[in-house]
Amino acid sequence: MTNQQLPRAVVVTAHPDTDSATARTAAAVARGLRRGGYAEVERHDLLAAGFDPTFGSADHAAYRDRTDVPVDVRAEQRRLEEFDAIAVVFPVYWWGLPGPLKGWVDRVFTRDWAYDDTGSGAPLAAPKRLYFFPIGAVGASTYRKHGYLDGMRAQLVDGLAGYMGAQDSDLVLLVDGESDDPERHHAREAAAEDAAATVAARAIDGVAA
Repeated sequence: MTNQQLPRAVVVTAHPDTDSATARTAAAVARGLRRGGYAEVERHDLLAAGFDPTFGSADHAAYRDRTDVPVDVRAEQRRLEEFDAIAVVFPVYWWGLPGPLKGWVDRVFTRDWAYDDTGSGAPLAAPKRLYFFPIGAVGASTYRKHGYLDGMRAQLVDGLAGYMGAQDSDLVLLVDGESDDPERHHAREAAAEDAAATVAARAIDGVAA
């Protein structure tokens, strides 16, 4: 924890509509994280912050030639370093992250910050608790039918968080993002809050133990 007395989490989104199902679900996740024990929870929308998700020549040079990461990437890393946990809330696009969030991962979760694949021994400053809350447009059966949910979990929990050596990670599928029934939206938000409270309590209890 950055401060064992005041554990902090950040809820990350990338959505242009501040009153979207994504935004309302992110608010529910934030409430759940607080309920589960995080003393401070911030919201961070990448589009509102103006973060550029485009992986360019400077990012390539940082990876290939081990030059310094671009200034905006380092600023984003420093911001994330203030937190003990990251919760990413997103609508499912083609069975994965929307483009801005994928670009954010590609640019920000760099070698010697998020992971060490060269044995450099660099201290890894990225938060080690990552939680993913994908929002499906329809019901859960669609995402389980062809293994899409397993695919998302393999990519994000095993492939991303696992590669980083995360202390804790989970993926919670939320549904009915495009429903016309307000009650289904309320149900999704309640489920998001409860799931976030559960992962938060698990993390906080693990630190206390």
